[in-house]
Amino acid sequence: MVGQEYGATSIALEQRALTALHGPGDCAVDRALEELRQAVSDLAFAEAADLIARHRVAVLDEMISGCFEDAETAEPDTAAALRVAAEGLQEERATLAETLPLELSLRADQRDAACERIRAAQRRLRNISQMPDHFGCACACGRAGAGPCEDAADQIQQALRFDAEAIADIARQEARARLSDGFAALPVASPLSPRRGGDTGTTAAQVARRLVEDARRRLC
Repeated sequence: MVGQEYGATSIALEQRALTALHGPGDCAVDRALEELRQAVSDLAFAEAADLIARHRVAVLDEMISGCFEDAETAEPDTAAALRVAAEGLQEERATLAETLPLELSLRADQRDAACERIRAAQRRLRNISQMPDHFGCACACGRAGAGPCEDAADQIQQALRFDAEAIADIARQEARARLSDGFAALPVASPLSPRRGGDTGTTAAQVARRLVEDARRRLC
């Protein structure tokens, strides 16, 4: 009984906070989906950026090794130029190695914050689905003629398909696949939209893919 009363009080407080922030005419499902979309995008960005930072070190190591290997069989002038290039790459790698721990720490903080936001948005969507009247959101009831959000039940189901850990894993897989051979781990579809719903997994994959593609272009 105490737990039920606490849950009802928590939902009521959340409803009042949302109404005060957005106004009584806004759709709670739309707001929660948009918050989830932004959190998923931020999580995918943090995961992909972490892998890209680590990948830069591996790329430099390969380039340095390649310069020294080629220098062994090259003409003297070419070999000297390759060794100079290798030394420059070694300096760049040393600088990157110094800043890498700070960058990875930043990405970890971003990841943790995004995961918390995902959990909060998904928790809100579950509450809306179970008690839509408490949020002034008739569309979540799935009643006919509810207006532009009458498909809210399907949108919520899609939005709850993956938890934060699964979304992070999808983003990592996509970024790793793009970094290794340029092929995507998952097909790209439309990103999560407050009006169209969407798949959080696809959104995470799309953000990770775009970030890796940008990084690959800069390396070329």
